Amino acid sequence: MRMGMGLGGRRMAAGVAAGVLVGVLAGCSSGGSEGAKGASGAASPAVTSATGGTGGTGAASASGSAVVPSASGAAPSAAGTASGGAAAGGAAAPVPSAGGATPGADLEAALLDDKVVGQVLPDARAMAGWDEEKRKVDSADHTVTCTASAPCTGKPLSGSVRFSSGDLVARFLVDTLPSRDAARSRLKETYASYPVGPFHKVDTPVLGSESQAFVGPLSAGDGVSIVVRSGTVVASVTTEGGPVDVAGARRFAAMLVKRIEQAQAGRTPDAGLGPA
Repeated sequence: MRMGMGLGGRRMAAGVAAGVLVGVLAGCSSGGSEGAKGASGAASPAVTSATGGTGGTGAASASGSAVVPSASGAAPSAAGTASGGAAAGGAAAPVPSAGGATPGADLEAALLDDKVVGQVLPDARAMAGWDEEKRKVDSADHTVTCTASAPCTGKPLSGSVRFSSGDLVARFLVDTLPSRDAARSRLKETYASYPVGPFHKVDTPVLGSESQAFVGPLSAGDGVSIVVRSGTVVASVTTEGGPVDVAGARRFAAMLVKRIEQAQAGRTPDAGLGPA
């Protein structure tokens, strides 16, 4: 009888010990799981800052746009650049709405019609709040701008218009070429007219097929010039007469590029500045 009770006692003790061991193992497993959760929680903010949340998404979007061009070979848009800047170091300077468009296709369509060139240049409706001062559009035979003393052999069809608002002056110039290669050559010549020293380049999001902004002395003091090629058209926009305003000049240039692209697509240009 005592032997039987001893054996039962040992079995009971073994059962209790096993229960304790299971409890200990369960506690260890629970603690390890909590530790893993803690580690996961610690890692989550780093992942979120890199790929999640508003700022991270903007940064990833800007980076992706810079590395992987769109189907049209476009450079990053102003909106993408602004988002990336905000993610990198706080709030970025606002970009005018008209300047946020992604560059258009590098179209081969030639605008060798003086009436179309006149339509491409902005009018009073497009430049609401500005006064038109001077407009000149070349004719197909160049009789408007060419003379015996200044022949126009090989000259592209061109047009220009000037607007003012108080002391501020904005000028638009359009040169149309018969091909994209001819336009590329014309663009290089135009770039060269802004010599290093008096003028310095300013990095801005690309407009049209390719573009470059310059800041330097103009007729009324320091101003901004933005030179753009959009397919077979080379255009320039200058602003002066007030504080140097690159964003404002780019807003004008974006509107002009839109009008050029509308004409290249066979539409009547009607793009305007829109809200600032």
